[in-house]
Amino acid sequence: MTNDLHTKKLVYTAIMLAILFLLYVTPLGFLQLGPFAITTLHIPVIVGSILLGYKRGAFLGLVFGLLSLYRSTVTMTPTSFVFSPFVPVPGTGHGNLLALVVSILPRVLVGIMPALVFALLRKKELNRSLSYGIAGFIGSLTNTVLVLGLMGLIFGQQLGYHSLNAVLIMIGGVILSNGFVEMIVATLVTISLANAFNAVEKRLLKPTK
Repeated sequence: MTNDLHTKKLVYTAIMLAILFLLYVTPLGFLQLGPFAITTLHIPVIVGSILLGYKRGAFLGLVFGLLSLYRSTVTMTPTSFVFSPFVPVPGTGHGNLLALVVSILPRVLVGIMPALVFALLRKKELNRSLSYGIAGFIGSLTNTVLVLGLMGLIFGQQLGYHSLNAVLIMIGGVILSNGFVEMIVATLVTISLANAFNAVEKRLLKPTK
C-alpha cells in the first residue's frame, strides 16, 4: 500500500510538472480575458498541493518560482529586476538578491497554503468540491498578495510606491481588477481538475468483475 501511494504521488507530481511547463511555454499560461490579463501558472501548484500535500506542493511552487526567475531574466520587461537578481535595478549597475524572495517565496507558499486549508476544511467535514474551491481561492490569493506585497516592500521606491499605504492601495487595486478574476478562474479550474483526478483514481481502483 505504501509503495502504491508513493508511486501515485510520483505520477501525480510528474503530471503537475508537465502541466506547469505546458502552461509556461504556451499562451495558456498568460490569458487575456477581455481587459483582464491573468496567469494560470499557479493552478497546477495549487492542485498538486491539495492532492499531494504541502511538501510536494512546496516543490511544485519552487519550480514555479524558478520559472518566474528564468522568464524575468531572459525576457526583459520594466519590472524584470523585481523577480531576477541578474537584472540591474533602475539607477544602479547591479541586481538585488532580494528579488529571489519575490520570485520564489510566494510561489513556495502557494504550494503549502492550499494543502493546509483543504486539510482543515475536510477535518470539519465540509463538502469536498467546496473545499477544493476554497483552497484554490486561498492559493491564488496567496500568490497575488505576497508577490505584490513583497514587490512593494522591497522595491517600492523603484516602482514609485513611497509608503506602506501606497503599497496597500496598489495591492487592493490589483485584487479588485485582475486579481479577482484570476482567483475565480483558479477556483473553478481547481475544482474541475481535482475532481477529475479523483474520478480517474476511483475508476482505476474500482474492482473488476
